[in-house]
Amino acid sequence: MGKNKETFMDEKKKMYVALFVSRNKDNKNLPNFKERREAFVTNKSKDDQALFKRFRAFVDNGSENEVCRYYYSVNARDEEKIKKELLHYLIDHPEINLVAFEQKLASIAAKQENAAEKKWLFDFDVDNYDKKDEFINDIHNIDPEVEVLEEVKTPHGFGIIVNRGFDIRTLKEKWGSDFELKRDDLVFVSMLITQKN
Repeated sequence: MGKNKETFMDEKKKMYVALFVSRNKDNKNLPNFKERREAFVTNKSKDDQALFKRFRAFVDNGSENEVCRYYYSVNARDEEKIKKELLHYLIDHPEINLVAFEQKLASIAAKQENAAEKKWLFDFDVDNYDKKDEFINDIHNIDPEVEVLEEVKTPHGFGIIVNRGFDIRTLKEKWGSDFELKRDDLVFVSMLITQKN
């Protein structure tokens, strides 16, 4: 008897997208600044020391006082879908530069249709723990079956990850532009500033 897809995913390491980026909006004060980004797929957890070591190397390659961020996909990626799309891409684009292959693989993996899970990310843009708790209580009042899986502190508030979707109209009425539903996106992990001393 065949195993269902979810059981199969649990038996092997899940695949995620990691992104290191230094953005224009974080580095307006740096003269001649050019945005940098490094995206790749990984089966390591977002807190794995090997990923932080790689992020540290990305930061160290920046200019003095360059602000760098590390993001990680909320949902695991569907490896079979990614393989199929990647094969089609390679056939249609034989000219691809293999040096840039890692970035292309990450961009395919990051597509919403290639998510293997249905977790949602709320970007709660209020830097206040009481308001964050109130927002989470409102989620539970709307649908008690929705489970908050993780709360992540971000530079301007919180990332709140829930196990599944639900009707957010009541949240919109109360909180307006204080939050953004990201559905399948990348969650903030860390921010570091390049120091050359």
